[in-house]
Amino acid sequence: MGRVARWSRRLLLALALLVLLLAVWWQWPRDAGPYAELALPAAPQARTAEPAPPPGGRLRLSWWGVSAVLVEDGRNAIFIDPFFTRPEGLLPLLSYRPIAPNRARVQAGLAAAGVDALDLVLVSHAHYDHSMDAGLVAQLSGATLAGDRSTLNVGRGAGLPAAQLRLIEPGDVLQMGDFRLTFVASAHAGATGGRPLGSIDSPLQPPARYSAYKRGQVWSVLIEHPEGRLLHHGSAGYVPGALAPHRADVALLGAALVEDWPRYLAQTAQAVGAHTVLPLHWDDFLRPLDEPLRPMPLAVDLAAMYAHFRSSPAAPALHTLPLGRKVALPAAPPDATPTTRPPP
Repeated sequence: MGRVARWSRRLLLALALLVLLLAVWWQWPRDAGPYAELALPAAPQARTAEPAPPPGGRLRLSWWGVSAVLVEDGRNAIFIDPFFTRPEGLLPLLSYRPIAPNRARVQAGLAAAGVDALDLVLVSHAHYDHSMDAGLVAQLSGATLAGDRSTLNVGRGAGLPAAQLRLIEPGDVLQMGDFRLTFVASAHAGATGGRPLGSIDSPLQPPARYSAYKRGQVWSVLIEHPEGRLLHHGSAGYVPGALAPHRADVALLGAALVEDWPRYLAQTAQAVGAHTVLPLHWDDFLRPLDEPLRPMPLAVDLAAMYAHFRSSPAAPALHTLPLGRKVALPAAPPDATPTTRPPP
């Protein structure tokens, strides 16, 4: 009876915690605040009858939820963390049900992004909301999939041949047309370090459980182009001092699980001297992209982010990315002053 009583108490405690979690989840603020007011304007669209654009002004970004960013210059295109499937619902996530890329959603997403072909698909780490669709996107677009061993095993599970896989090690540099990409080892946000931890050590064939998409190596990616320099920092962790040797004009920063905005900015955007921050990974990715965006409950506090940027004269400018619209790289504000680098 003692053992039965202990298991009964544990079950009741688990159910109580689940009810509490669901209550907090549903009561969490759904308002994205001034997000739309801060959105960058869409870039002018070139007409097909017009001649090719001049060398300047070609660089474009578009955001597709979570940390999915398409970067293109009219000659080459790079998609980082493409994620269109967005399996729905909290309970499937909590119960680790099997999931798989949704081919129809991926094809529709690529069509909406105007993607016929890609040169590179990059993955900042191998959790499902960053890597699950990457192999299929590379397959459909003919791109090379670049990432750590975990990411490449996601690609192998999607059926990619070795010729479409590129292993990345810390400090590696890739040249693609006018793009120069530098990979800096980083860390996952949150006290746990980003569960599920570990690496994916064999080809991951979907459907697979959420927990099968283990984190692997986390990257910050520096993207240098004649028209500007970007930092893509998909998860809000960091390795102290790792970004200090690098420079970027604009920092695309994950905004989930940020515990200390001043410290986080000092080690990321300010470390690279960025004049502008574009937040990523703030939206609730348990909802499809055709539903209105809202902040991820429990993990994202947009109000705290806005408050810090409003109150700190040293903070970079804050702009936001409209969903699925191509924007030009924002220029430095007229009154921008160089940001100070953090102490080592």
